[in-house]
Amino acid sequence: MQAIQTCWTSFFFCRWTKLLIVAVVCGTGVRGVAQTAGSGVEVLVSPVVSSDEIAEVELPRLWSVAESLPDAPEPQKTEPQKTAGQTNDANKPLVTATTTVPANSNLPMAPMYSRVIPAGMATPQIHKWDKIELASRNLYSLSSIVSIVVSAGYSHVTNGQPNYGTDSGAFGQRVGAAAIRDSSQAFLSNGPLAVWLHQDPRYFALGNHYSLGKRLIYAISRPLITRSSSDGHPEFNSSLILGQAAGVALTNLYYPQSNRNFHDNIARFGGSMGGCALSFGLDEFTSDLLRAVRLRRLERLMH
Repeated sequence: MQAIQTCWTSFFFCRWTKLLIVAVVCGTGVRGVAQTAGSGVEVLVSPVVSSDEIAEVELPRLWSVAESLPDAPEPQKTEPQKTAGQTNDANKPLVTATTTVPANSNLPMAPMYSRVIPAGMATPQIHKWDKIELASRNLYSLSSIVSIVVSAGYSHVTNGQPNYGTDSGAFGQRVGAAAIRDSSQAFLSNGPLAVWLHQDPRYFALGNHYSLGKRLIYAISRPLITRSSSDGHPEFNSSLILGQAAGVALTNLYYPQSNRNFHDNIARFGGSMGGCALSFGLDEFTSDLLRAVRLRRLERLMH
C-alpha cells in the first residue's frame, strides 16, 4: 500500500512540475497587463528574446564601438601647476653685464635678489614681482645702513640739510631723516617704478677685464643709463630719476620748515643723483678692493 502511495505521489509531483515549467515558459513569451480585482496591482510582463535575436542586435553595435576605440591607451602629458606669482627660473633667459645668454649657459649663477651682479656671472631675467622683492630685501642691507650713517654724519659736520643743528640730538634727527629719504627713494626706484617702466634695477659690474677708465665712466653713468628688463637693451634710467625726485618731494613732509623751498629741493635732488653715482662706483670696484685686502693678508701670513 505504501509503495502504491509513493508511486502516485511521485507521478503527481512530476506531472505538476512539468506543467509548472511549461506554464512559466509560455507565460513569459507574452507581454500583457493583468489587473487583479482584489488588489488592483498592475503587472508588466516582458517578452523573452532569444539569444539569436540578442546577437543580431547587440553584436553590430558592439563591433562599431570597438572599432572606435584606440588600440592602446595613450599616456596623458600633464604639466605641473604653478601657483600665483610663482616663476620658473630655469626657463628664464640669463643676463650678464653686457649681453643676454642662453638659459643653459655654463656661467656661474649670481643670487636672484642681489642688487649687484658681479662680473663673469649670470642671473635669470627679472620680472615684476622679483623687482618688488629685490627692493624690499635691499632696503636695510649693510651697505644701505652705512650710506645712511655717512650721509647723516656729513650733513651734521657741515651743518647742511636738514638743518636740525649740530648737537647730539640733531645727529639722531639727521640719521632718521636720512633713513626715511634713502629708503623711500630706493624702494620707489627699484620697485614700483621699475615695474611700471619695465627696467632692470640691478647693477651689472664690468669687472677687471675692462680698463679702469671705462669702468669708471660706466659706473658713474648708471644713474642716467640702465637696461630694459624685457630685452636688455640700454635706455634712459627714468625709474631711478623719478624715484629720486619722488623721495625728495616727500622730504617736505618731515624736513624743517626752512628747508621746504624750491632751491633746497633742487639741491637735495642733485645730491641724491650724485650719491647714486658714488654708490655705483663703489659697487664696481668693491670686489677689487676686497680682493686686494685678501691678497695682502695672504702675503703677511706667508712672511
